[in-house]
Amino acid sequence: MQWRGLHFSVVTTKNDTPSPSPPRVARTPFYYGWVILVIAALGSFASAPGQTFTFSVFQDSFINDLNLSSTSVSTLYLFGSLTAAGMIIFVGRSLDRFGPRRMMVFAVVCLGLGAMWLSQVSATWQLFVGFAIMRTMGQGALSLIPATMVSVWFVRKRPMALAIMGLGGAVASGIYPFYGATLIDAFGWRTAWVVIAVTAWALLIIPAIVFIRTSPESIGLLPDGDKAKDSDDSGKPERKSEAREHSWTVKQATRSRILWLLIFAGSAQSLVGTGVAFQQVSIMTSKGLSIGAAAGVFGIMAPTAIAGQFIAGYLANRFQVRYLIAVGQGGLVLAMIVLLNTGELWHAYAYGVVLGLNQGFLMNLNQIVWPAYFGRKNLGSIKGVANFGMMASAALGPLPLALSIDQTGSYTIGLYAYMALPPLCGLAAILAGKPGRAPRSSLQTTS
Repeated sequence: MQWRGLHFSVVTTKNDTPSPSPPRVARTPFYYGWVILVIAALGSFASAPGQTFTFSVFQDSFINDLNLSSTSVSTLYLFGSLTAAGMIIFVGRSLDRFGPRRMMVFAVVCLGLGAMWLSQVSATWQLFVGFAIMRTMGQGALSLIPATMVSVWFVRKRPMALAIMGLGGAVASGIYPFYGATLIDAFGWRTAWVVIAVTAWALLIIPAIVFIRTSPESIGLLPDGDKAKDSDDSGKPERKSEAREHSWTVKQATRSRILWLLIFAGSAQSLVGTGVAFQQVSIMTSKGLSIGAAAGVFGIMAPTAIAGQFIAGYLANRFQVRYLIAVGQGGLVLAMIVLLNTGELWHAYAYGVVLGLNQGFLMNLNQIVWPAYFGRKNLGSIKGVANFGMMASAALGPLPLALSIDQTGSYTIGLYAYMALPPLCGLAAILAGKPGRAPRSSLQTTS
């Protein structure tokens, strides 16, 4: 399985030389990858209906109108997220098979249909189905597809390009909770989901159809807008962007300990970040802060997360990404220490700055790492496997804190448990080693 039209330095063919005539839509005075980047950022923004920050404003509506307990809704959300984690493997494989344009349109159409479904739910099983659809297409597909697109169109400039793409999701995290709450107040929660569905379709369907192209090679360009040099020693065109690329098949990646070490290395950011976000207001109110003050911390985390993404983008071109991931684990531990000792408002704000910076930093690195290690050829399928691990970690994230408060009446033990995981993840990142070619014993394996 591969992205249509892609060619790589590791697997070269007679068609490696770009075609001389790009389609009319791609005849821009600048590198067309920047157009792809804008669409990818829009896709990241459009993922918001399937993200936890949007569902948070609908939780009370589900509880009150469907006569469910908070535990029941949380459990359904957990299993819906775990179902999405399993489905993302197939989304990744379909991305390699059908290409980003078809899959982007498919994902946003299904996201809208999932929102429509939620507007009509009246039973527990229906709510579970709605959660599963929204998490698969929102948190899953519309996170995986844009990041994969950017990683295919950019190689040398990939870290900063992914940071720019991340602006879409960061802006959405600040807008959509307010948007959803406003719609609920004005029209009721069921109509709010209908409006959210129409919004997603209006934002993304037409831009995806018109502007998305599979790869730079598919329209006669090279990654990063590079020009082909005359030739290398073999007489074939030499490309600056391909100098550091390695091309792994899916089987080679899944049979390598490197993939599993990197998945584990990224699990702390997903698990801890989701867990504390889910319980953040409750934790801070238990320490004597007001609900308004606790909620205000989210407003600090969004801009600092953007800063963290650009810091990671800058450093990733200067240091090995595995070392940066390891360093980022220390930021998670520091954030938990600050949260444990929060007793005043400025402590809460300091926690928001530390965690926001660190979340943005690690989110960007966890996008950069996959093409850096495994190349672009089967990136969708490989990231589908990787995202399964990340999404499963996120789904399990609230559990330690829930058990801690239920068993001890305090969140302290759960927060200490969160602090134990990042050092192990940092060690896993270092043990992954440098990026390199696939093992010689499996070079002939097909995906």
